[in-house]
Amino acid sequence: MHFALLRLQLIELIRKCTSSPNMDIKPALNFASSQLAPRAATKPEFLEEFELTMTLLIFLPSDDLQPRLAELLKPALRRQVASKVNEAILTSMGARGEARIRGLHRLRLWAENKSREAGKDLPYSLPIGLQEFGTAESQNGNGEVADVMVQ
Repeated sequence: MHFALLRLQLIELIRKCTSSPNMDIKPALNFASSQLAPRAATKPEFLEEFELTMTLLIFLPSDDLQPRLAELLKPALRRQVASKVNEAILTSMGARGEARIRGLHRLRLWAENKSREAGKDLPYSLPIGLQEFGTAESQNGNGEVADVMVQ
């Protein structure tokens, strides 16, 4: 998790360095060599992520990045790391790593999918009856999980 946080910090440094008028990438290189390179040398998966992140130095600024590189710049990566950090904090405090409502919602989606697979006639959308606003995961028509507003 620490490596993922450092990697996010490096991505932001690269974004800042490559968007500045003088394109000075020294701060990003210094951070990468002092913080991430020693950790990347210890695990092959860290090394691959580190190399991919450093590739941004070559291709930024550009609107035409390969999909793997473009994913590094999307907010989804930040959300993913933040979710892991939150889960670790909750777990270290003796709480559940995931909110119970989220687990119940996943269970409900699973039950809906199993019912549809078994040929049961279910409407496309089933209201869950919550009046407060919040976010939850819901499956779109393609079977992918997406965040939606719960009403």
